[in-house]
Amino acid sequence: MGIEFQHVVKRFENGTEALSDVSVTIPPGSLTFLTGHSGAGKSTFLNLVLRADRPTRGKVLVNGVDIAGLKRRHLPVYRRHLGAVFQDGQLLDGRSIFHNVALPLHVAGMRARDVGRRVRAALESVDLLRKAELLPGQLSAGERQRVVIARAVVNRPKILLADEPTGNLDPTLSRSIMALFRRFHDVGVTVVVASHDTELVGTMGSRVVELDHGRVVSQGRANGDG
Repeated sequence: MGIEFQHVVKRFENGTEALSDVSVTIPPGSLTFLTGHSGAGKSTFLNLVLRADRPTRGKVLVNGVDIAGLKRRHLPVYRRHLGAVFQDGQLLDGRSIFHNVALPLHVAGMRARDVGRRVRAALESVDLLRKAELLPGQLSAGERQRVVIARAVVNRPKILLADEPTGNLDPTLSRSIMALFRRFHDVGVTVVVASHDTELVGTMGSRVVELDHGRVVSQGRANGDG
């Protein structure tokens, strides 16, 4: 599924303009990084794709559909095609890794037999199947973030969004998390990652959209080594 912003403006009630005339095309199956300073508009961009918010002007098209026009009752179906990874993770400390990853499937009403198969596949994709019965507190920071990613992809989304997923990790762990996003991109998922770590993004050799005070100042491919 592709994403297209057409002259998007997002202005909040306090008058702050988070996005100003943003036009961006993210092709289906691509790996794209949103970069820019804190407050540049990266999170707002992702929230518009999630339909957690609507543009003040312009259009946000996902798979050719203007999602601002989606009725509330259609949002759960739309969001089944999306996976989201956030820096804080918000795992349930008293539940096993398996149950944390299974939560979206239980909410969707999936049969228990299918839940087990999906969760095991998701945990295997992030190399954590052997730790399925542990609690979040028994994992390292990098492992917890991989659980968050497994939970985001357990529904097999067509679009995976991540907001500063390596913000609390050291450089080695950050590279391993970014490598996971590339693996999902390699199997056809459209991946959009917001990150202020331009040095790390520059090594990925992927598409980069740079925002500055809500405006697109550059877009193209980074000169990466991988």
